[in-house]
Amino acid sequence: MKKLEKLINWAIFIVFAVMIAAVVIQVFARTFFEQPPLWTEEASRFALLYIVGLGVGAAVLTGDLVNVDLALTVMSKSLRRFCELTSAALVSIFGVFLIPGAWEFTVSGTMQTSPAIQTPMQYIFAFMLLFSILLSFFGLVKFIRIWNSVPGNELMPHAQSGV
Repeated sequence: MKKLEKLINWAIFIVFAVMIAAVVIQVFARTFFEQPPLWTEEASRFALLYIVGLGVGAAVLTGDLVNVDLALTVMSKSLRRFCELTSAALVSIFGVFLIPGAWEFTVSGTMQTSPAIQTPMQYIFAFMLLFSILLSFFGLVKFIRIWNSVPGNELMPHAQSGV
C-alpha cells in the first residue's frame, strides 16, 4: 500500500511539474511574443485533470479532503466510528458507480483528438476512469482500516491525527 501511495505521489509531482512548465512557458510567451504556443493551455488543463485524478483517492485515505472534523470530535467514539465507516463505504460505492460511465467516457475519446497537442482524447479522458477506480479502492481501504481498528483506538479526524 505504501508503494502505491509513493507511486501516486511521484506521479502527481511529475504531472505538477509538467503543469508548472506549461504555465511558465505560456506566461513567458505571452509576455515576450505575439502568440504563445497553443499546446501550453491544453497541457496545463490536462495536467490539472490528472493531478485531481491521481490525488483524490490518496486524499480520501489520508484525510486530506474536506472533512467535518468539528462534528466528529464532539461525537462519542462509537458514533464517530459509525460515521467514519459509513462515509468510507459511501465514498467507495460512489466510486464504483462512476466506473461504467467513466469507461464510456474514455472509450468515446477514441473518436476525438486534442486539437493542439494531437493526442487521442481517450488518454486525456482516462483520468475520469482513474479517478473512479482510485476513489473506490481507497474508500474501501479506509473502510477496512477503520473496521479493523481496535475499539477505543479509532482513527482520529485529520486535524487531530497529526498527519
